[in-house]
Amino acid sequence: MILPGPLARYVAALAAILVATGLSSTRLAAQPVADFSGRYVGFALSEGAVASIAEDNGRVVGQYTDSDGRVYALNGQRVGEGAQGLLERDGKKSFFRFETRPLGIQFLYIPSNDLGRPDLGKALQSALARDSVDVETLLGQAPRPASEGAVVLLEGTEGGELATQYAELPPRERELIRLFDHVQAHLTGRLCTAVEAGALAESHKAVSLALERQQAGCSAIATLRDRATASGNYDAFETRLAVQQELLTTTMACDRGANDAETCQTAGAMNAAMFEQWRRAAVIYAEVADQGGTGQGTDAVSTGPVSLRGGAGGGSVPLPDARPDQ
Repeated sequence: MILPGPLARYVAALAAILVATGLSSTRLAAQPVADFSGRYVGFALSEGAVASIAEDNGRVVGQYTDSDGRVYALNGQRVGEGAQGLLERDGKKSFFRFETRPLGIQFLYIPSNDLGRPDLGKALQSALARDSVDVETLLGQAPRPASEGAVVLLEGTEGGELATQYAELPPRERELIRLFDHVQAHLTGRLCTAVEAGALAESHKAVSLALERQQAGCSAIATLRDRATASGNYDAFETRLAVQQELLTTTMACDRGANDAETCQTAGAMNAAMFEQWRRAAVIYAEVADQGGTGQGTDAVSTGPVSLRGGAGGGSVPLPDARPDQ
């Protein structure tokens, strides 16, 4: 199939992005996280997975069904911005950890080894959305009747002008932008850089909106962005940003009913893969800085009890012995 318009230029770049990107837990200036209670359903490569969770005073209980239909009893506790604990099926125990994401949660299933400890090398992650989220529309797979407005990428403005324009975006459009992690990191980094330079008040509404779900303050994000831009690897970030900006524009056009079904289905499939790899701005900038050779990027991002990178270098990061029922 031939992709229409400039979208075709970015397919090869996107493939590289999906290989390069990962998921990581962070602890920077954590913001309160809403109650995890609810039902979550898998999408894209995680289709078929379901988690039903109830949270009460820090305890999380419920049921997790993986993509193959295996059902586990879930028993754990909140840990910072996520939760972790035990999964049990037919008397056999394994482990889990999940963290909040814009659509819902990222769920990590961790089998146990012969010693009954977490085997991170065999961990599997699933992207789960709250069942109230219209995932098909957000992925661009369900074009709707034409409506007013078009996506605004907010390029060419900085400081107070950028902040005002971002704050005045329609809430739905701002939420859609937030799903594209490099686009959101680009906007958040520019706003935070203006705050740190004294060109923008930290109390501006746009700053708090940009920092939602970022779990980091402007000082940390601006510092990491400066390191990233000076690292010699920032062109890689800009390539990924260009891919996401193009897909965001296409997705918004699909949402307005302005694209054909084939284009929307293609964009939706590409979006789904990226949404499963969503990361926070601080993590993205830290990785760019570190890959650029500064050796300083990842030092600024401390991890939680277990990384959501699974087996990729995570074998030395043990999950604490989570036994909330003791």
